[in-house]
Amino acid sequence: MRHLSSFLTFFAILKLKNKDFWLQKLKNILFIIITIMLAVVIEAMTVTSLKEFNSLNNSVETLSSKSQSYRRDISLAEIAYTKKVTQRLRHMIFETPEETFKNINHREFIQEVYSKNNFMPLWFTPKGPKIHALDDLFRTIGQDIMLDERGNIYKEYQYLKQLFQGNNNRTLEQEMMLDMKLTSLYKSYLTFHLYGSIKWWNFQKDWVTYTPKYDISEMMLHYPLSQIVEATTPSSFGYMRLLQELKRLKAIQHQGGWEKIPNSSQLRYGAAGSDVKLLINRLRSSGDYTCAPSSSDNQFGPCLLQAVKRFQKRHGLYPSGTINRSTLNKINLSVEWKINKVLLNLDRIKRLPDQEESRYIMVNIPDFRLYYKENGQERLSMRVIVGDQKHHTPVFSSEISYIVLNPYWIMPDSIVKKEMIPEMLKNPNFLAERGYEVRMSTKTNTPTIDTSKIDWAYILNSNQSKKYKFMQPPGPQNALGKVKFKFPNNFHVYLHDTPNKKLFDKSQRDFSHGCIRVSKPYDLLNVFVKHERFGYDQTQRILSGTDETQLNLANRVPVHIVYLTAWVNSDGTVHYRNDIYRYDAKQTRVIY
Repeated sequence: MRHLSSFLTFFAILKLKNKDFWLQKLKNILFIIITIMLAVVIEAMTVTSLKEFNSLNNSVETLSSKSQSYRRDISLAEIAYTKKVTQRLRHMIFETPEETFKNINHREFIQEVYSKNNFMPLWFTPKGPKIHALDDLFRTIGQDIMLDERGNIYKEYQYLKQLFQGNNNRTLEQEMMLDMKLTSLYKSYLTFHLYGSIKWWNFQKDWVTYTPKYDISEMMLHYPLSQIVEATTPSSFGYMRLLQELKRLKAIQHQGGWEKIPNSSQLRYGAAGSDVKLLINRLRSSGDYTCAPSSSDNQFGPCLLQAVKRFQKRHGLYPSGTINRSTLNKINLSVEWKINKVLLNLDRIKRLPDQEESRYIMVNIPDFRLYYKENGQERLSMRVIVGDQKHHTPVFSSEISYIVLNPYWIMPDSIVKKEMIPEMLKNPNFLAERGYEVRMSTKTNTPTIDTSKIDWAYILNSNQSKKYKFMQPPGPQNALGKVKFKFPNNFHVYLHDTPNKKLFDKSQRDFSHGCIRVSKPYDLLNVFVKHERFGYDQTQRILSGTDETQLNLANRVPVHIVYLTAWVNSDGTVHYRNDIYRYDAKQTRVIY
């Protein structure tokens, strides 16, 4: 404005001198000024437009989970495609869901993941299918040997894969429907991979499953399926080795399985014949017979004897080397039976905590054995006694937080009602003869009560037994022995010593009321002593007396009580055990 005012003043002076001449000059100057100003305005508008276009280009790129596949110089055709597909997907998913999801599963998941992706397709671009993403999806699913070819996941995978074999012309509606079907397949498969296919809702009473929390929609939008599968495949409890066993068994199944071994008189040490050769081939197939093929492959010699013992040990039988009825029955189990057994236990491992633990204890119930592992190595193992058929030892994970030396045994109310009170009613001296005590509190410094002044029949019938605490003081006959290992849980289950050592000689050791009796309590105690402030000498002084003493652990140790009827031992061999609680029969896998 200042420049314009000066110019007008100058013009007034000139007007007095030569009106016509200077008027023409003024017109020329004004034309030049206006031209320059228009050029500046046009340049500013051009820069703003370019910024707006780049902003639109960027927003279109961020609409896709695979934004790197878009070019910076996105075309108007691609912008138009983006507008059409987002409108179409939004309409199909939210405005006409009943029609859209007639034949597509996982409605809520699809609504979630496409909303997060701003209603851009996940498997298609303006230029066609995302080849790398589809190859990754189909290859990952096709390589999973745990999938049943009779199931819906495998059938849907085959069907969708076939659709991409030719150059099919599809309408936009058909393409978006196919996009959602691929997303549904992705969700079905990844859920199967992460959580397995056991109907767990029937086993909530005695079996606590670990359910890792995954945001599948976020994983899908940011990582290829193969990377997710690799990162979430269990690495503990012998999962990978058991997966190799499944692959080997399926190869045998494709070859026709195993030939049945007859109950023959040839199957004894020193004998020879065609049946011995048949047995050698069978045990070589399972990896138990390791000697090289030779002309003596029809003789029951030292190598076959060791193979039979190895087979018996892997199947929970006494390793006698003799082909008895139990051994022959195990040998003649079909390959299909073993495949189903391995699949079931792979699914069980999927629901165990998969974490790096420098130290942990595992108790495998069907194996009747405890294992202590440190830095990936087995440092200690021992026989254990688990719950009987009426009192199953539960399956769960926790941490051992303290140890009790010279423990009192505080009897569960179930034992009080079913055993203690009925015996007291038969024999009033029952408790005194066994040194049992009854208090109104579990605190050992509270006084005992005179049980002869209580009407126990009334207490039992009126269900008031819980207010009385039946206890056995420390001593050589204490049911918990000298050591108790405690870990928080809702089942009131723990590891403990026992005065009755003879039961550890049994092959099937399900005799307890649910707690786990350990055969080597002092060896297990020493495992903890090495990592704590209290020393070995201190624990021995306490154990030589009768005072109950609690030792709190500065370094808690995870404990996993598992139920694996097929698992991998520390030497890498696959073992099978009897289904003592009939869980294998009840935990059928759903064929998805």
